[in-house]
Amino acid sequence: MDLKVLGLLAVQERGTPIVPTAAPARQLLALLAAHADRIVPTAVLTQELWPDGAPRHAQDMIETHVRRLRELIDDALDVGREEAAGAPAAPGPRSAHDVLVSLSGGYRLGTGGGSSDVRMFQRAVGAGYRAMELEDYRTAAERLGEALELWTADAYTGVVTGPHLRTQAARLELSRLRALDLWVEAQRRLGRRHELYSGLSMFLSRFRSSPPQYAALVAELERGAAQMPAGRSYEQAPAFRIGPATHPFRHSRPTRHAVPVAG
Repeated sequence: MDLKVLGLLAVQERGTPIVPTAAPARQLLALLAAHADRIVPTAVLTQELWPDGAPRHAQDMIETHVRRLRELIDDALDVGREEAAGAPAAPGPRSAHDVLVSLSGGYRLGTGGGSSDVRMFQRAVGAGYRAMELEDYRTAAERLGEALELWTADAYTGVVTGPHLRTQAARLELSRLRALDLWVEAQRRLGRRHELYSGLSMFLSRFRSSPPQYAALVAELERGAAQMPAGRSYEQAPAFRIGPATHPFRHSRPTRHAVPVAG
């Protein structure tokens, strides 16, 4: 199973989407994806779906959403089996109940070793942090840029969020902004005005709101480009200043566990 939450929620089993159209079922899937391969207690699902108090038949409603998710998973698994027809049979093929497991007191979404954009983001960010520590700003800019490219919009776009998903989204947002801070710092150290301007402009356009210091930085870089004499490159321009929210790395070392794996 492949999970994407850094933007529009996308969950696929063997390449087939399994995101339901009904908002509550999609919200339940998003929370299970946020804690993939771990048990999510029924009480947590209930709090997420009904933060102001659960209705009398909340458990039955959750089970209805789970059944719908399993139907979608079954359809995806059937497509996978049809595509694999004629190939050697895989030992112990998965069923929908293997993917979305009912356990005492909760449910678990099993990814079966599939991909997760959150885990990819964290690996790339970790490599960027290590490169910053070594003052290898070129590698840091590349790895942090790869991490930021995984974001296509705000986390869990298209999903109604209750208290638990909002907490997950806030943690991811903090990690994203930290990575962006360090990417800006790495590009500044390398003197890459053009990469900083174009990359930052494109990246910020993907989100509903952006930190004001970055909008000001883009405007400053744009003014600098307009005022630059013909024939001069960004790299030949005088050193530019980053706003107060971005500090030299030695004064603001990254936290190695900026956000727990959520998916």
